Amino acid sequence: MSIKELAGAERASARRRRWAQESRREAPVRVDAPVRPLVHALEPLLPRWTALAGRRALERDETFRARQAEVDALLRGFAWDLRAADARAPRRPDRLRVACWNIERGKRWDALLGVLREHPALHELDLLMLVEVDLGMGRSGNRDVAKQLAEALGMGYVFAPSHLVLAPGDSAERGHGLPNAQSLHGVALLTRLPVRRVCGVGLPEYADKLAAVERRLGAKRALLAELDAPGGPLSVAVVHLDPFCSPRHRASQIQRVVDTVPQMGSGPVLLGGDLNTNTYDLGGPGRLAYDVLRKLVRQGFAGTVAGYMIPHQLAERSVFDALSEGGLRIDGFVDEAGTLRYDLNDFEYLDKTQRTLPAPVARWLLRRLEAWGATVPMRLDWFAGRGLRPLRAWTVDRPRHRGEHVSDHDPIGVELAWPPDGDGVGDGDHDPGARTG
Repeated sequence: MSIKELAGAERASARRRRWAQESRREAPVRVDAPVRPLVHALEPLLPRWTALAGRRALERDETFRARQAEVDALLRGFAWDLRAADARAPRRPDRLRVACWNIERGKRWDALLGVLREHPALHELDLLMLVEVDLGMGRSGNRDVAKQLAEALGMGYVFAPSHLVLAPGDSAERGHGLPNAQSLHGVALLTRLPVRRVCGVGLPEYADKLAAVERRLGAKRALLAELDAPGGPLSVAVVHLDPFCSPRHRASQIQRVVDTVPQMGSGPVLLGGDLNTNTYDLGGPGRLAYDVLRKLVRQGFAGTVAGYMIPHQLAERSVFDALSEGGLRIDGFVDEAGTLRYDLNDFEYLDKTQRTLPAPVARWLLRRLEAWGATVPMRLDWFAGRGLRPLRAWTVDRPRHRGEHVSDHDPIGVELAWPPDGDGVGDGDHDPGARTG
């Protein structure tokens, strides 16, 4: 075996060890108190860990080894305040109103809060699933984003951390000048309904995030919650899948969620989140180049772009097959709109594209996308349900507050008949009229 082959085998072995650690099964946690904080005393050590060269150096560091168990427990913990989650009926008779939104850290706080308070398509929510939620990150003002949103909206919340972040943020998030406090990032559920139990599901990420621009410990983690809804229990899952991998890897992540759902009971299930169904294999430059070439040969450039809106039919079908095999369907739970625009007029997208692709390929892509105004829509955010009847589904198109946009993703919403009737197969309608900015 050559030196190159030995190095490749060693990297693959290290990846398998990391995946095994990141995917350790968690047991459901009963909500036995109305408030549970999530605190740690690791802040003084984070600059030292940030300065270390990589995972090997970190794992040899005596301060990290002494606190590794604390880090692991932190990243498998929860924070909640459920004192306001005491509703005995939905806000609207005979239906539950749910929204899901990747809020891009919550870093545009005033606009985020303004949209959630004022946009008619996001009024009277019973549940709000949130992805990319900061707790004590300088880029979002060191806010406890889930807690402060819940307080402002009169709801309870549960926050599940995924990462302990060792960087100011991504490449476009480094100029805020505010040191991180708790340095946590994850997903959250805001709810008016009581919560019985919660459970985390580790979702191993393909690449080691200690080697990323935004260096961090941990891995993506789904949040499952069993709700004491009027008329019977409801299980919900808030999910954020890995964008920097293959569709096959995303399918393995969603399979872990589907396999864990039965731990939360046998009743109706609603899954929502950013499934990052970008249609590409972003596991490395070579894999991406091969994937792009294969798409162009089979589908052409226009066909490849069109595929961004129907990932469930083509490139990401394995993700949706895993949902379907678990009894979770998307029909009626989502409309046909895009939820993110791949916009090369935006510095962040342009920067990521130029860092990911060879310079000649990036220039070629810019030229080809001129016919679309350098902007194409993608469907990344989804609901799926089992034992539920969707009444209508909508996407809020580029919501803004006083001219400021909130996130690179659009929020999605669904209204469900409640209590559920029959087997959940119904005549859910899309609601294009809800696509207002």
